[in-house]
Amino acid sequence: MAKLTEKQKRFVQEYLVDLNATQAAIRAGYSEKSAARIAVELLNKTQVSNHLEKLRKKLKNAAKEDDED
Repeated sequence: MAKLTEKQKRFVQEYLVDLNATQAAIRAGYSEKSAARIAVELLNKTQVSNHLEKLRKKLKNAAKEDDED
């Protein structure tokens, strides 16, 4: 499996902020003109969606641990 680029990793992190893929692409450094198209392409890439799920689970577990404290 191909590794994510730094820009793709940043997209995933930014996407988790507000779940707005277009804005996440812009904040990650992609062009505003192509951000909407790039965002769809990124979300459809297997390695990007896998990384997104991994971080979602990590955040969910961290929130669960905070609730237990």
